[in-house]
Amino acid sequence: MNKKAVNIISGIIIAVFFALTVFLGALEIKSGGEDIIVNGKSSLTDEAATVKDTVLYRLFGASGSDQVIAGKDGWLFYNETLNDYIGAAAMTDEEIEELAEKLTILGEYCRENGAELCILIAPNKNTVYPEKMPDWFKKGEMTISNRSKLLERLSAGNIYAPDLAAMIKAVSNDLPDAWKRDDRVENMSLYYKTDTHWNALGAAVAADYIIGYFAADQLNDADNPGFYLECDINAVRAAGGDLYDILYPSKKIENGVDITDFTYSFEGQKSFEYVDEPFSMMDMDIRTVSGIGGGDILVYRDSFGSELIPLLSGYFSTVHYLRGNMPYDFTYVATEKPGTVVMVIAERNLKQLLNAEFSYDPI
Repeated sequence: MNKKAVNIISGIIIAVFFALTVFLGALEIKSGGEDIIVNGKSSLTDEAATVKDTVLYRLFGASGSDQVIAGKDGWLFYNETLNDYIGAAAMTDEEIEELAEKLTILGEYCRENGAELCILIAPNKNTVYPEKMPDWFKKGEMTISNRSKLLERLSAGNIYAPDLAAMIKAVSNDLPDAWKRDDRVENMSLYYKTDTHWNALGAAVAADYIIGYFAADQLNDADNPGFYLECDINAVRAAGGDLYDILYPSKKIENGVDITDFTYSFEGQKSFEYVDEPFSMMDMDIRTVSGIGGGDILVYRDSFGSELIPLLSGYFSTVHYLRGNMPYDFTYVATEKPGTVVMVIAERNLKQLLNAEFSYDPI
């Protein structure tokens, strides 16, 4: 194709984009009416961003936000996970050793206080579903990822640290028979398609691991877990997730990315009570109690821990969920004496743990 033809095609694309943006923008402003004017500049900015991103996605399958990667089949990915995906900014062996040593000291502190420490690294969505990433982002050729290197080092220090990425991939590739009974199985995934996080199905893989290792031997036959991978599920169509909200801030245009997300619950899920009813699952401090003797557990968690709360709480006598990571207050281990301490951290944030502070009484 000669230069003149390229210039003509480029000009047509720009003109079409401009025309559609103006047209859709006018429709949005007209439909919003006085609300947009009353709400002021920020509302109008959201409308403009939504129109722009809608046009980009509909015409080119592209994202208009530097925080969001538009994947295949309506999948959206968080841009902060890209370095892990392409193998950039890898932690050095010295950094892996430093972080592993820091976590091993925490594990020793927990044991001194009668608890076992479990590190749950919640995998990035594109670690589990790389086939949904755009083809122009080539997956990194690192033989071992930060996550894999750290897991290997932690196992040598006798820290419970399952490879959740491998476990979730295995379940995703071969769905449990109980889950297949749901009529939406063709759209079933273990992560939200328009959100950064796993859904209840992905969280169930982690919950089954924790329950199996730290609660099962303390439960009587009547309360013995029928693990979540063996439970029938109920599915309800979900609204767009956090990445969808970034891409479409006004939330008035609903058909840019097709929303095929679902929230899930499990048949026969064990009951529990909140000590104080939380405002949301993102509260900083949440406590639950149940009538089941699965022991006491302390969970330090980030946003991935929200989906774990309804899954774990019914299988432990008490659960204390603490959110926030600067600093991690491990004095609770000494004062509350849980049998198990779980630390949930997103794969993309592993390097941040190098600079994280851990408050605890020295052994």
